[in-house]
Amino acid sequence: MPTPSPFKDEPDDTPGPGDFRHPGLSEPRTKEEWRDYLDYELPPRPVLLRIKDYEKLTSKERHLHNQARNAHHSALVIVRTRQMQTIHHQIRRRMMTNAHQPAGARRSIVLDGPATLGKSTLVKTFASDFEHELRDTYPERFAKQYIVDDHVIDYTPVVYVNIPSQATPKDLSIALAQYLGQKYRSAATKSDITRLVLEKMRLVGVELVIIDDAHFMDLSLKEGKVVNDHLKYIANHTAATFIYTGVDLKHSGLFLEGTGDARSTQTAGRNTLLHMTPYSIRTRDEKADWTSVITAMEDALVLYHHRPGTLATLWKYLYQRTGGNISSLAELIREAAAEAVLTGAEKIDRTLLEDIVINEHAQSTYENGRPYEDPNPPTPGDIQNAEDEGGEAAAS
Repeated sequence: MPTPSPFKDEPDDTPGPGDFRHPGLSEPRTKEEWRDYLDYELPPRPVLLRIKDYEKLTSKERHLHNQARNAHHSALVIVRTRQMQTIHHQIRRRMMTNAHQPAGARRSIVLDGPATLGKSTLVKTFASDFEHELRDTYPERFAKQYIVDDHVIDYTPVVYVNIPSQATPKDLSIALAQYLGQKYRSAATKSDITRLVLEKMRLVGVELVIIDDAHFMDLSLKEGKVVNDHLKYIANHTAATFIYTGVDLKHSGLFLEGTGDARSTQTAGRNTLLHMTPYSIRTRDEKADWTSVITAMEDALVLYHHRPGTLATLWKYLYQRTGGNISSLAELIREAAAEAVLTGAEKIDRTLLEDIVINEHAQSTYENGRPYEDPNPPTPGDIQNAEDEGGEAAAS
């Protein structure tokens, strides 16, 4: 007689690939993972029940309902800010300009700015929009595959590579090869791998290449020229538009190569430098823009006792907590939403927010009392709901 299973609900089927995958997204490293990113559907927004019905849920029903709310709050919402829309427009224009120009290096874009401002999210959102447009316009391209020298060739218009720390030019070529699924010999030289990558990029129709966290490349004075030469070589031999993101790239070897007074660089002449900055609230328009971001995130909340508009009236406090950094704002609201569900508070107010500790930079800046300028009070039309004279609603 077989030994009975100790698990009552043991599945009959053997698990298959993907059965144990984390439900969230990780940074894509390959074209397959990029496609997973494109196909990913955000957790649906749960319906708020009548409070009487919510209170009648069994323990298991309430657990499942709260799990759905936590998943929705964890994903929250990507707010397409005015800054994001402006930079997307500039990238789109550059791609249109590059599309059919004569052979040679296309002009690239360098997106610079402090850490945790959402540069990666911004460029991935653009690339996602771009590829989804191509899917709608040319569905037949995405349905085809063929084999060349035992390699699968499939339409891959977007390449997204996240640079590892202290990456060399060869590391960059390897990252591109791994993304594209291009095999290479372990003893292959940088030139060998780069040649294979360029041929694969040509065959699969790459139009956009994103080099994220470019500051992790070795851009020191000693090695900067080597990196620049490698980037120029790749750009010279592909028709794709390149976007680089990173921290303090303007003063890095990506723009400054060589030594002494001759540090003007051909690479700088080929790149357009765009800056991402934290939000400012010096003018009424800036305050209204900041408040609109808060409102978009607040509208995504699924909490039973939260009063709509509460966070919008805390616009000044939220600015002081986050320094105008949208990533820190999203972190704070996500954490607060999780706390509201965990504790049963079911609302986010200033009292709850004060107990949330976020990233060290934002936290220390707030606790050290960063100077704040507020020359103009908000107009009545900027922020709905009553607020006190200091621009903050009382904690509810």
